[in-house]
Amino acid sequence: MTETTLPAPLWRRLTAAVYDGLLLVGLAFATVIFFGIGCWALGVEANENEKALRFCLFAVGLGFFGGSWTNGGQTLGMRVWQLRVRRLDGSALRWPTAAVRYAVMSVVWGAPMIAVALLSSPTLAARHPNYELPGVAVLAILTGAFVLSLLDARKRAPQDWLSGCEVVVEPKQKA
Repeated sequence: MTETTLPAPLWRRLTAAVYDGLLLVGLAFATVIFFGIGCWALGVEANENEKALRFCLFAVGLGFFGGSWTNGGQTLGMRVWQLRVRRLDGSALRWPTAAVRYAVMSVVWGAPMIAVALLSSPTLAARHPNYELPGVAVLAILTGAFVLSLLDARKRAPQDWLSGCEVVVEPKQKA
C-alpha cells in the first residue's frame, strides 16, 4: 500500500454498494422477465426451473461485478465514490479471483436477508421452539466480520480476505 492509496472507509464502501445493489436489482428484474419469456417460448413451466433461474441470477451478478472488477477494478457505484478493488499486490483482478470475491460477497450480503427471514418466520416459530437460533447465529457471525473489518488496517471485508483483495480510494486526478 503506497501513500497515494488509502483503504476505502466502510461508509464509502457501503454507499457504493447501495448504488450497485440498485443496478443489480434492475438486472435481476430483467433476468427474471427474460427467463419467463424463454420458458414460455420453450413451453416449459418457469416454476419447475427454480434452480436454473437461481443459476441465471448468479451468473448475471457475476457478469456485472466480475466484468467490472476485471476491467478497470470499478463497478459503477465504485466509480462514483472513487473506489477501486485490486489484489493485495496492487494488480488487477482476474476472473477466478473475481468469482471467489463475488461468491463470498453474495453470502455476506445475502446472510442478513436470510437472518431476518429466519427471525421473523411465524411458520418456524410454530414448528420449532428454537427457530431463532440460526438467525441469531448468522447475525453474530456478520457482526464479528463487521468488527474485524473495522479493526483491519486495510479495512477489508470477508470477500476481500478470502479473495486476497482490497478496496482503495482512488487518488485525486491532478488538473
